[in-house]
Amino acid sequence: MTDAVIDVIIPIWNRPDETRNCLVNLIGHTPGARFIMVDCGSERDTERLLQEFADGLDDRALLMRDDSNIGFVRSANRGFESSRAPYLALVRNTTVVSAGWLDPILAFARQHPEAGILLPSLEPGAPCAAATEVEHGSFAAMVLTRELYRGIGGFDEGMDGGAWCLKDYTRRACAKGFLTYHVHTPVVSWQDETPFGSEQRRRETLHRSITMFRERWGNGGDYILHVPKGVEVDLLGQKLEWLVKGARLGDSYTLLLPCALSRAAQQAGFDALHENVRMVSLPRLGWDGMKRRVFDKIVSDKKGIVPVTAVDGLPFPWSDRYLSFSDLTERIRERCQGRGNL
Repeated sequence: MTDAVIDVIIPIWNRPDETRNCLVNLIGHTPGARFIMVDCGSERDTERLLQEFADGLDDRALLMRDDSNIGFVRSANRGFESSRAPYLALVRNTTVVSAGWLDPILAFARQHPEAGILLPSLEPGAPCAAATEVEHGSFAAMVLTRELYRGIGGFDEGMDGGAWCLKDYTRRACAKGFLTYHVHTPVVSWQDETPFGSEQRRRETLHRSITMFRERWGNGGDYILHVPKGVEVDLLGQKLEWLVKGARLGDSYTLLLPCALSRAAQQAGFDALHENVRMVSLPRLGWDGMKRRVFDKIVSDKKGIVPVTAVDGLPFPWSDRYLSFSDLTERIRERCQGRGNL
């Protein structure tokens, strides 16, 4: 099938019941797709099942086989290498899509050429009303553009098959100008995978992945910003442009906003810019002690968080030690320049 809109890559190792359910729903709800099934040395019942699907789909399917379980990441990369369509989807064989799951993703991707990695609404998880930048994709289900794959290739097979590998991929994408978005779609359900290998080996792999990631990308910071009364929503938007740049480098930001400004920010869509930029509305009529308690609770939950005054020249009300916003933007600027992202 040479005119497929999207190639769907499904790494598979056993679990024939879940695999059948996954494939039936994918085929029924993903028109115009070609399905690349990567069998990682499954047992005979799963092997027969995949051959039946491949025979029934004819040129809409490609069945690839390995004699042993080479792992999810390597299997995904093998599938990517055989893809030809403008879009590539990666789906676990324990994931179940629903009707219309792909349409909003493709529509968003066509309207936003900077979008390189796109996630559907995954369950369990918080729903999103609008597309939001996120820190990394998900192996449960994600869509890549051909332009992204052409630019950065597949996943790093030396890292874990989890969050650190995904974070690394998003950072590599961002370095080439591609962003990662969560798009509001019909819900896609999924199951956690059972971890394999000894606990010690998994710990070693995790430690190696974290070390590799930090050597490449450094450590992100955690900041809490106080935005005083009198700041207009347009000025807040300008400051948020800097914070989104920092979030793409791994920083996390919590903004404490006056109630009226918080409402205006929501109306402007500023609360859905990036998952690592969070806004907290301070009590409208509360005395200073109530607002202080909001600050203290956040600080106690996030050890090492750094206070920042959002307006230069004004003190941070509940801490003697803080950065000015100019100090923060200089940190972001230096890191961006160091990574070639500014």
